[in-house]
Amino acid sequence: MAAATAGDDAAGARPAGRARDGDDGDEIARGTRTNKDRDRYVVHELGGYKIEGVSVGGRETSVVLPALGVAFDSGRCPQRCVYADVMCLSHTHMDHVGGCGMYIATRGLLSLAPPTVLLPSARREAFGTFIESLRALDDSELNHRAIGIDPGERYVMNKLFEIAPFRTRHPVPSQGYVVYGTKQKLKPAYAGLSGPEIKQLRDDGEQVTDKVEVPEVAFTGDTTGEWMDDPANADALRAKLLIMECTFIDDAVSKQDAERFGHTHIDDIVARADKFQNEAILLIHFSARYKAEEVRGALKAKLPRDLYKKCTPMLVGFD
Repeated sequence: MAAATAGDDAAGARPAGRARDGDDGDEIARGTRTNKDRDRYVVHELGGYKIEGVSVGGRETSVVLPALGVAFDSGRCPQRCVYADVMCLSHTHMDHVGGCGMYIATRGLLSLAPPTVLLPSARREAFGTFIESLRALDDSELNHRAIGIDPGERYVMNKLFEIAPFRTRHPVPSQGYVVYGTKQKLKPAYAGLSGPEIKQLRDDGEQVTDKVEVPEVAFTGDTTGEWMDDPANADALRAKLLIMECTFIDDAVSKQDAERFGHTHIDDIVARADKFQNEAILLIHFSARYKAEEVRGALKAKLPRDLYKKCTPMLVGFD
């Protein structure tokens, strides 16, 4: 598990601003929120996960998985991302990190636990400077925990889930994330033993279980298509749900130019169609130049049939 940097857990935050009547904060205080209330924010349900958020290339990206308590990037801090206990920042361009101050402040306003923010360690110091500036402007603590984490390291959320970054390529330091479901499974050698016998082995210091992990969700953030060629990123390509950028979908921006900008072109995905073992793929971060019908049409026309059936475009803000 990556270690947190000291000094990010200051207590006594003064929340910035006030909740408006009808905001989720009032519903929490009254204890009146229902599953139906929450589900009104759900934009997709894929791979067994309800998904909230928005992603428009160059404007804002924040994708939230309420069941995991995880948000990928803050965007402009859409309302529901504040309920994610962990924020995974793929990189620090403003359309992905700009809302972090509101994310942290609003959790304080709602008396939620200080959040954990994971980000590339190369940007940890700059992020700290960013938050310090907001503290000075807002005259508040903005209580949180920022953790610089790199590929090869793990963040343990709890006994059930761990988060691991993977390498991507963008003009600034960047990374994707895989959320692993974890559990302990009894070793085959002990399968026929009774409960008391297994307990005795544990009491004697014997390791009777093996750790089993399953890649549940992967998020690429902004990146060229090269991430798909890295053997170290194989788990992202077999996660139940892959959330992947697809910024450009036509020849107005070539595959080569997309790569130069640090983004993925639909042709990158088509060329690697046989790599995707995912149950479902959510395509995000389409350029704001496109209309929703153009995106849908391009996916249908260009993606191989089997891959097309797995893919869903996130078009909040386009329709």
